[in-house]
Amino acid sequence: MQQLEFQFFFPLTDQIKLNLNFTPCEQWIEDWRNKQSANSTVDWTPLLISNGGIGVGSITSSPVMSSFVLRPEVKNVGKWEITNSMFVYTSTKPNAVVRFFAKLLLGFKWHDEI
Repeated sequence: MQQLEFQFFFPLTDQIKLNLNFTPCEQWIEDWRNKQSANSTVDWTPLLISNGGIGVGSITSSPVMSSFVLRPEVKNVGKWEITNSMFVYTSTKPNAVVRFFAKLLLGFKWHDEI
């Protein structure tokens, strides 16, 4: 038995350095992330945590997230209640089938904006 050597086409054997500049793309992504984070609101409230012991350093105050809201820039028609303190606003209302199965399978509740 004899092993044959394949002669590959030039682009498959040699790689050329392209020197591409992705700086504008990275800047756009950073601006987009800043814009998205400016639209979301996170409320922090201090919470007193204790381990129940008596002594020095047994009580600690720590910030805990009380609610998390994602809100787009456009007009909102309603929101999904993911948990008691997490809401996602949407610009389009899902149909009745989606709302039913989201509540049945995922436990998400739909609330219309007034």
